This record gives sequence, C-alpha cells and structure tokens, in this order.
Amino acid sequence: MVHPFEIMAQPIRRRIVEVLAVGDHTAGELCDVVTVEHGVSRTAVSHHLAALRERGVVRSDVDAADPRARRYFLDSEFLMRLDDAVCELFELWDHRYGTAQGRAPLVDPRRTRVRLHRFGDAADRRRARSIAAWTDDDAAERSN
Repeated sequence: MVHPFEIMAQPIRRRIVEVLAVGDHTAGELCDVVTVEHGVSRTAVSHHLAALRERGVVRSDVDAADPRARRYFLDSEFLMRLDDAVCELFELWDHRYGTAQGRAPLVDPRRTRVRLHRFGDAADRRRARSIAAWTDDDAAERSN
C-alpha cells in the first residue's frame, strides 16, 4: 500500500484530492480545474485519476445526469489513513524530548492551531494509546 504522503506529494493528485474534498465531481469538471491550474492535458489528468482510483483514494461511478460521464468521490478510508499518518508525526513530535526511560511525559503539548477531524479527534486517540502504553509498563513493573 502506498503511503498517503506519497500520494499527496504529487501536486496534481493533491489538487484533485482537494477539489474532491469539497464534494463529488465529474471527470470533466476535474479535468477543467486541473488543466487550467497546472497546464497539463486532459489525458494526464485521466492518468492521475486512474492512479488515485487504483490506490483507493477516490471512487468513481457512472454519473446519473450523463451516463457517458464518470463521477468521482473521495474515499473516506483514504482520509482516515492520511489522518493516521499525520497522527504518527504528532506522536513523534510529542516524544522528541525524552525522560530517563526514553519517553516523553504523558502531557500533550499545546497546539497553536486547532485541528478539526471528521473521523474523530486524533489527539484523543494519541492520548489513549499513550495512557495504555504507560499503564501496561506500570503493570509490568508491579508484577516484577
């Protein structure tokens, strides 16, 4: 499986994901936006859409209004994978300063910007995993 950052690193694919984050669009609408902004051909946009579809980033279906056209949707599973990847970065960031045991304190540092998540609060998930790791270590020490 391709890492979500690899997908988002390509500017044309990132722009397609951004446009689809607003709502579903036909292939023609996506081509219109991307060809104007990036100066690529419609064939190149179709190639990127196919690559995104193969990697599970977008889904497509026949457009009800025009059966000859395809309508593209952003897959929520991809957004969750992307959110998890960002969450992993925050975990690394939180543990950048360690204690004698090589771990950072249990306190999450304050963030200057509020992060909104459609699929749950990533900070709460990180905190729960961190608490579970500490309580597992504490239980192991008490049993010794």
